Amino acid sequence: MRIKGIAALLTAALVITDGRMVLGGKVHGEELAALPWADLTDELLSSTVFKDTSPIDFVAECVPEFNKLLDNIRPTQHNLVDQPSGLCMNQLYCAFKSCNPMANEEDKTLQERWDTYLPYGTEQNRQKWVNANNTSYNLPSQVLFPKFAGDAAAAVAFAKEHNVEISIKNSGHNYAGASTKKDTLLLNMNQYKPYASDDGPIECETLQSTEMQNDLSNQACMLALARGKSATIRVGGGENFDKVYRALKAFNDEQLDGYKYHMVGGAAGTVSPMGWSWQGGLGGTTAGRMYGFGVDQVLQIEMILPNGRHVRFGPTAWEDDSSFLFPKTTQVSGVCNDNPSEEDESMWTWKACPEDIDFAGLWYAVRGGGGGTWGVVLSAHLQLHDYLPLELIPFPTTQFRNPSCGIDAPEALLRASWGFMIDFLLNPSALSLSDEESNSCGAPSNSPPALFCYGKGSGDVFVSAWKKFLINKNQTLYSEGVPYEMINKLVTGVCALPVIKAARDYTDLILARTGEFAGKAEDTPPPSLPSGNEKSNNFLVPKKWVLENRDVAINLFMLGGESAYYAFGGNTAISYDQCSSLSDGHRDAGFMFFATQGDYIDIYRDFVPGMYDVTTSNFPGIIGSNHAGPNNLGPLKSDWTKGCPVDWTQKERESKCIPQQEAIYGSVTLARLEAIKEDIDPMYMFDCYKCIGNNREPDNKNTGNNQEPDKSGSGRLDFWGASTNLLCVSLAALIALWF
Repeated sequence: MRIKGIAALLTAALVITDGRMVLGGKVHGEELAALPWADLTDELLSSTVFKDTSPIDFVAECVPEFNKLLDNIRPTQHNLVDQPSGLCMNQLYCAFKSCNPMANEEDKTLQERWDTYLPYGTEQNRQKWVNANNTSYNLPSQVLFPKFAGDAAAAVAFAKEHNVEISIKNSGHNYAGASTKKDTLLLNMNQYKPYASDDGPIECETLQSTEMQNDLSNQACMLALARGKSATIRVGGGENFDKVYRALKAFNDEQLDGYKYHMVGGAAGTVSPMGWSWQGGLGGTTAGRMYGFGVDQVLQIEMILPNGRHVRFGPTAWEDDSSFLFPKTTQVSGVCNDNPSEEDESMWTWKACPEDIDFAGLWYAVRGGGGGTWGVVLSAHLQLHDYLPLELIPFPTTQFRNPSCGIDAPEALLRASWGFMIDFLLNPSALSLSDEESNSCGAPSNSPPALFCYGKGSGDVFVSAWKKFLINKNQTLYSEGVPYEMINKLVTGVCALPVIKAARDYTDLILARTGEFAGKAEDTPPPSLPSGNEKSNNFLVPKKWVLENRDVAINLFMLGGESAYYAFGGNTAISYDQCSSLSDGHRDAGFMFFATQGDYIDIYRDFVPGMYDVTTSNFPGIIGSNHAGPNNLGPLKSDWTKGCPVDWTQKERESKCIPQQEAIYGSVTLARLEAIKEDIDPMYMFDCYKCIGNNREPDNKNTGNNQEPDKSGSGRLDFWGASTNLLCVSLAALIALWF
């Protein structure tokens, strides 16, 4: 068993650095500022920017864009992401600890905080919060903008030598504020080499060798071809979807025979493929229900690890599995580059690493286990799919609000509409449709509610099925109080659903046509003051439960069906390599539902016990990582049928409720991820908010003391009795978990 004696604790908690004894193993405050930062800048590319920063920079550069909201002017992330300090966040309040501008008022309950700062708070309070002297700020004091691998490698080497914590940011979209942290060296990746923009798609059909190269130079293409995909695209660690989408569109526009490729990506152009993918990646607008989650598109990953190694890794052996669309990964390999300081990548020398690195564990952990915690991701190769045209269709319920229709829909019609949506998305055979026809459509959780369908005629399939459904059900609807005239309007009249075919692809749909950022992808939703999910919790509704409890499920849809996320179901349960860390709840979900925190007590009481097994000692993963906000916790540790009260302080909530990490991954997967984290980053050089390991006991933070991970009072960890894929976790990780 692990040693837990006083001597071991003291050794772990006290680190000698340049003659100074640093509590907790990390340098903070004035000592951080006094480090020999010139030693780092001497190792950087001459054009690489390194800055000392403070809340004063944030107030000057970032706050004015958010102030537009007070004048009913739409702000844009495009105005925030390139600010010189690199401090701006997509949500103003996420510049503060736990996305809370009142974090220093620890006696305030969550509800009291909301009453004070939602939606915007008073002018007097806003001025107090954004004041640079507010001690609640959670901003780094040093920011580096790496431009190539050598910059990132130098930063990690410096941090390792001087016990400095590192934070990572691309666009700052994380709903929980994970991409900023006080007393850290922030690596803002926005200026990193843009591989997708520079090189475009990589076509694999001309692959010279059918043998895996020792340097893994052809690994991504070999895996893509094994999956039936003929092209990949390498995305830099600082590129957002706006840049990647436009690079792919530029390539497609050049093709004489028409558009060639499609990629699964995020809804907002200013979101990063990195953070989006590592949390799962919901492709509701980009055929994710057909091709899988964002994490399933990844073929190869390039990183700087906490030990300073520059690595690239990915599957090098696989086997077909008829139950899944992708081959099952049976081996993951990686190589190290021993000269990352060489700017010319053709001079890099990739070869076997000098020490054992758990590449299988990294492949499992990074793809689903969140960004910012495993190291610095420099690039990733993503698979591309054959092009399919995009067709848009409004949700049927939107027609009931159309003033030109004059429809005041009875409850029976609303319930029938949501019943149709359930069948179309999760049980298409009930409508005499194929799985392929259903899987072609998905939708994000924003308005206006619309389905994004891929394939010629895919929208017409939905509309025809809706009309047929109404015709076949007209007698029943009439008996339930729906007039025939209303039904006829929806079938053949002015309220019949339209099919919109105005955009060639998703990029074409979201490019701004006018204004300062014309030609760039819109950021939807735009920046906000509070976190995008400040008051709402999401939970994953199992497909099986929806189909077995149709009437109860319709009740949920009636509460918030138009704001749910329809990137689940379809092929998402089988479009992966059986080696990612997304929870079973994520894979098996039918949709993601959002509810305000006050509603969550009833949801945990009335819905969750029927959806998940809450009688075991292992809490299940029931929350989606992509849209988990700063206050998104699980239920009470003592009673899983009771939500976390909003009339408690943050300290009370975090001590008595299931941690967000456990609610996302479940007890079993979280334990595996924590073991891999301890192996890869034992000193927690990367320790972002709400990330893996960040929920460990406060006394153990920043120490790397190898104490057994706290299981948050949720019960005994039944690792071996759970459904796990042991091919994707190393023996070392298993040993670390138990001893």
